[in-house]
Amino acid sequence: MSQPARAVTAEELFQYPDSKYYELVRGVPRVCEPPGGVHGRIAGSIVAHLRNHVERLGLGTVLVEAGYVLQRGPDTVRGPDVSFVSLARLPPSQIPEQFIPGAPDLAVEILSPSSRWSEVEEKIADYFAAGARLVWVVDPGERRVIVRYPDRPPRVVAAGDMLDGEDVVPGFTLALAELFGSR
Repeated sequence: MSQPARAVTAEELFQYPDSKYYELVRGVPRVCEPPGGVHGRIAGSIVAHLRNHVERLGLGTVLVEAGYVLQRGPDTVRGPDVSFVSLARLPPSQIPEQFIPGAPDLAVEILSPSSRWSEVEEKIADYFAAGARLVWVVDPGERRVIVRYPDRPPRVVAAGDMLDGEDVVPGFTLALAELFGSR
């Protein structure tokens, strides 16, 4: 798709007729590549573990590739690979059909071989500017998770360590060995 003559809105993006996956960055649609097999396996594992914990404790909603309107005028819509929205922020019964206003409490981005750090950093900045409380950047190649915060330096969780939801998803833990599996 060529550059639009004017900024596209979140509502217009939601109505796009083709089957491509887009994000909207300051009014400009960006086609996103479909994820590969390793990416899908890791996303599925995170969703299964996180959703089980969140539903058991009634903490909120876990979503896969849901779009979030992070900015208006021009609009920015991002779709993290996995996300969590707390019950306090948005009860499951109020999840909209279209894009969700505001940032998720937790956004999970899984790197692909084609991921560019400049674009990953741009997404993280967008999440935090809109109110996200925690971002996990999952790096399958390095078998690590970079935990990002809006107000302090990142933390790296590596082999043998546990990923945890901290105060955003209380009580959630996941061993990286379980997430990445054996080689």
